[in-house]
Amino acid sequence: MLTLLTVAALAADPAWIRDQVDPARIEADLRELTGEAELADGTRLISRSVKHPQIERAERWVVERFEAIDGLTVWTEAFDTSTSPYELHNVIAELPGTDPALAPMVLMAHYDSTASLDDGWDASTDPAPGADDDASGVATLLEAARVLSTWEPGFERSVRFVAFSAEEVGLVGSFAHVAALEASGETVHLALAFDPVGHNPGDSDVLWFSYDARWVAEADAIEALAEDAVDIDVTGVDQDLFGGDERSDHFPFWEAGMPALHIGTFPLPPSYHTGEDTIDQVDLTFLTEVVILATSRASAEAEPLEQVGGCSCNHAGSGGLLALALAGVLTRRRRELG
Repeated sequence: MLTLLTVAALAADPAWIRDQVDPARIEADLRELTGEAELADGTRLISRSVKHPQIERAERWVVERFEAIDGLTVWTEAFDTSTSPYELHNVIAELPGTDPALAPMVLMAHYDSTASLDDGWDASTDPAPGADDDASGVATLLEAARVLSTWEPGFERSVRFVAFSAEEVGLVGSFAHVAALEASGETVHLALAFDPVGHNPGDSDVLWFSYDARWVAEADAIEALAEDAVDIDVTGVDQDLFGGDERSDHFPFWEAGMPALHIGTFPLPPSYHTGEDTIDQVDLTFLTEVVILATSRASAEAEPLEQVGGCSCNHAGSGGLLALALAGVLTRRRRELG
């Protein structure tokens, strides 16, 4: 008989995940992605704008980081765009599950940046470090992938990490990605968009997420998990309360009827979409909690396997049992904006 203690020993346990997450790795990713530190080839990324020549180097950086993680399958996804003189690609990495028939659990962010609110900003030459928006999201994906890949028994459901390009010019990469999913007949189990998640306004330790009325159960689940998993307040808001939410890469999924949540901080910092969006805008302690939340949610939904008698075995919906256990002992009423 499976006990809650056994469930808690699985990779979905937030305590195990907290022990694996490394803030130093998160900071190192942020420093390189924002130009604070040199890359291996001695260059610095001053911009990730799709109109800047370094967008191609930024893409290679993301690919290289995912390829350095054992167990991931990594590929790029080209898409047509008139917004850039360069070839643009989404970067996709997947930790394969044991049951390919199951739709993947998806974590996503965008790696392009902008400083369009700066007077006279030239996208082709001027800096756009984009530390909070959205290097913080990319760093979340990378660290979550590192941690989940260390669970050697694996997962029943695949976990997919998608770093989109061209978000800042109209969600071009994510619309193309969802169109490709629809064309292939594929869907997703749940997608979580992290954009942006590094700034901690007023040291409030509050992480917001937006949900559509179709995904209330998903919203309830992440709030319940957050109570046990992290040391920040995680609060969901129905998108209709503030007139809709079309601002990030979750939106094409909503349009296609695929479950997704938009996770971010609010209010946005004064550095938003400016050259001042540098690494000092990111609260590393806060971002580490976001990573723990993302990894815990992905792990629970991916159905972690446990090593039993020399074989990797699924515990009859361990992620679901964990959710039920949490739901049974935790009650929480969603707070609404305003």
